[in-house]
Amino acid sequence: MDHFGDQRAVLNAYCRIISVARKRKLGETIYYITTKTERLDEKLEKLSLPGEQILQIWEEEDVPDVYFVDGTLILDLNFMGESTLIAVKKNTVAVVADEDTELLKWIKNSIKRRRKFLQNPGAFIYRAIKKQLDIIHDRVSEIHKTVTRVEKDMAQNLHSTDANRVLNVYDVLLQLHDVRRELSYFWKVVMKLRRTPLLKPEEIEDIKGDVHEVLSFVSLTIKSANSILDLHDRALSMELNLLIKRLTAISIILAVITIITGIYGMNFRYIPLAEHPYGFWIINGFLVLLYVGMWWWFKRIGWM
Repeated sequence: MDHFGDQRAVLNAYCRIISVARKRKLGETIYYITTKTERLDEKLEKLSLPGEQILQIWEEEDVPDVYFVDGTLILDLNFMGESTLIAVKKNTVAVVADEDTELLKWIKNSIKRRRKFLQNPGAFIYRAIKKQLDIIHDRVSEIHKTVTRVEKDMAQNLHSTDANRVLNVYDVLLQLHDVRRELSYFWKVVMKLRRTPLLKPEEIEDIKGDVHEVLSFVSLTIKSANSILDLHDRALSMELNLLIKRLTAISIILAVITIITGIYGMNFRYIPLAEHPYGFWIINGFLVLLYVGMWWWFKRIGWM
């Protein structure tokens, strides 16, 4: 297991990271950080944490949620395919995370730099939630830049040959809907956090504001992605309309020629120009002129 901090001590085959510079005045806050779940429940129970429940939540939950078990606050921050679970009981903090999540990197760096907010578990939870929302906002911001660039390109040069880009936009749209769903769950988490004394009312209100801001940004990006799909559908409709017009014009031209040739295919004895030595060429020349004239007319009205 990987554990981080300037002061390290081996205790019962796991590491405790003490992040308090003035131990006598502030007390001892122990941070236990791991990216492995093997025998996790046993190791957490040695820290007086409900290891079995924490392991069950880690393995089964796939959306953000918060739990209160035996005086322990369990915060599951599951966003955009990255899971980070934080459990707090008194002055003990356990962090279980996927390998190299952005939030885990931030926690490692904070412990390495001995940030002051680590001395208070409540302040740490507040900062961790804020950081997770910042990470989501930054990722959505990158998606938004890409979507906006594609939207501008398609608006300036509208055509239906952007199939690959449109498929990528579909993937992005699905991802954004997942983020919005996760944030909707997290909104309920914020409401539940009112039950814990670890967070101050003004901190909860601040988190609510951040969640609302990120949700608005995600909704804006979804609108931009939908506008790209609308532009592509419009391009397809325009090309389909043009194709139908061309087929209609060609059908009309061929129908007129077919009528004339059909008339001259009738079994009558006397037909105009039937006995004329140049009758065949006259009729075919007339058909060519008729074809060229009708083609020119359809071209003029934009059907060809």
